[in-house]
Amino acid sequence: MTSFRLKWKLFLASLKMLFRQREAVLWSILLPLFMILLFSFVRFDGMGRLDLGVVNQAGESGAKLIDSLRDVKTLKIHEGTQEEELAQLEKGDRELVLIIPSNFVASQHRELVAYTNDARPQEAQLGGLILQRILDELAFAERGDAGRVVVRTQPVKSRNLTYFDFVAPGILSMSIMQLGIFGVAFGFVALKKRGILRRLFVTPINPNDFIIAQVAMRLVLVMLQILVMTLVPYFFLGLHFIGSFLEMFAVGILGAIVFLAMGFAIAGIGKSEDQVAPLANIIAMPMMLLSGIFFSRNSLPGFVRAVVDYLPLSFLADAMRSIAIDGASIGQVLPQIAGLAIWSVVAVVVAVKMFRWE
Repeated sequence: MTSFRLKWKLFLASLKMLFRQREAVLWSILLPLFMILLFSFVRFDGMGRLDLGVVNQAGESGAKLIDSLRDVKTLKIHEGTQEEELAQLEKGDRELVLIIPSNFVASQHRELVAYTNDARPQEAQLGGLILQRILDELAFAERGDAGRVVVRTQPVKSRNLTYFDFVAPGILSMSIMQLGIFGVAFGFVALKKRGILRRLFVTPINPNDFIIAQVAMRLVLVMLQILVMTLVPYFFLGLHFIGSFLEMFAVGILGAIVFLAMGFAIAGIGKSEDQVAPLANIIAMPMMLLSGIFFSRNSLPGFVRAVVDYLPLSFLADAMRSIAIDGASIGQVLPQIAGLAIWSVVAVVVAVKMFRWE
């Protein structure tokens, strides 16, 4: 009981030390929250091309129509099964889904069905007009006197997820990484330089209790980050959040353990802030740019994505995004949890070997 009371007092003391450092609060909560606020005003959704899902059940005759559609720069074509493409439409990742039936022949068919995103009527209308023009040209090319192939649109209720819905959980994941790597690395190097860690050995306090208190304080701060950076965008910025906070806490804490261990490893290598800064940035910057925080990793070259898919921030961002905006359960993000668990073991082992008290 005495040991627990000591750890609790050290935890409270660590919490007070943190909040007395205004820059720590600024970098841990206020700056990421400001980034979320900034991105809430950015509208990438209405820019660029229309996402058209195509379900080709007609084989070669349908492939000819798809080739014609690919020539239209306004359209970005996605091929898949009917279930897959309609799921993407309901999620808000498609403006239209065109079904090409098995008996389709452009010069003989009289009607095609295109499911549209009811939350984006202007894009759906534009896509319908483009489809109609391509079908008319294809039918005329096959048989000059062919009748018109009518595109019948059928609206589908969509969640209409936006770029902001994509980026907000990513920024939350990035802030957890920064809290672990930069917060621990700079904080403990400063304590080492001032001789505070060395003096712990001449006190009745077990230095390991101090480490435990510091880690516990930062894990509590991670949960505070998750609450603030989810509730504020949800109530004031239109974030589509349907997930569970308990599951986000579980994944966030596991991710935080990975990055806290990395921070301890860097603090063990570096002897000053000047040495810590480049080491921390070498680890953090590639993950910030390539782990799908601000844009989808699908746009990366194949060999690059094969590497960055296995970075810890990629696992954390994917899991947080799935839970927050897709309502995924812990069971549905098990691959990401397994990846973070492996990284946590590796990072903790490295941190134990690298960390030095002075």
